[in-house]
Amino acid sequence: MRSASELAGFDFETPSVLERSRPLVRILFVVALVLALLAPGSASLAQTESTAISDTDAVLLTKVRQAGLWEMPSGMMAMQKGSPIVQQVGFAIMMDHGRLDVATRALSQKLNSPVPDQPSEEQRGWLAEQMAAAPGPEFDRVFANRLRAAHGSVFAVLAQLRAGTRNADVRAFATVGNQAVMRHMTILESTGMVDYTALPAPAVSTTSAPVGEPLGLDTSQIAVVGALFLLVGGGLFYALRQIKSNRGRTRTARPATARTGGSHG
Repeated sequence: MRSASELAGFDFETPSVLERSRPLVRILFVVALVLALLAPGSASLAQTESTAISDTDAVLLTKVRQAGLWEMPSGMMAMQKGSPIVQQVGFAIMMDHGRLDVATRALSQKLNSPVPDQPSEEQRGWLAEQMAAAPGPEFDRVFANRLRAAHGSVFAVLAQLRAGTRNADVRAFATVGNQAVMRHMTILESTGMVDYTALPAPAVSTTSAPVGEPLGLDTSQIAVVGALFLLVGGGLFYALRQIKSNRGRTRTARPATARTGGSHG
């Protein structure tokens, strides 16, 4: 058997650190190219954030403002004509809408979007109905059902507007508004006086999307996706091929005597 000193003379051609790191460098290069291709798209998405106010944003401000203009007086009437639990609910709603009204007017001024100074004609009719109701159970029933139905309607509108607005300020405002509306629906329901059968049925689309509906990708998006597949797939294939090639060279560089054990001494 050959000694360690004799075997030391053979050159096994162990791959250098640079050679071993080449596949990783190529993969990183591919990733950098992919990110460079995708960067313009991500930048354009960021630029779609708008600071302007749209017609639907103005509707949101109007809805919240008008809700406060009739629900704050309703809360005051509840404190005068309602049962103890309705008085508490009325006070909570009145205070919440007082704070919301301050925020609504501030955002309206910032975005230069005027809001109404009085409730709608329908809301004035609801106030008149509450004023005509006798104190006690009759008022409690009218108060709980009118406000619960109104909150359900505005909740759906606010959710839609919150989902579609491009304005960051309006988005934050709609989030706060929807939280307040949800809280009000909950406390109104806690009175035990809400007639759920009288509430409008939820308008939910049951139409399923057609099979094979196109994604609607434009030409530039298709080009980016195609380049992504080519770069990542080609880069990984090339890296694996290089690793396999390096291993093959290492095995063939070893002498036959080193592999079989050589002659015996």
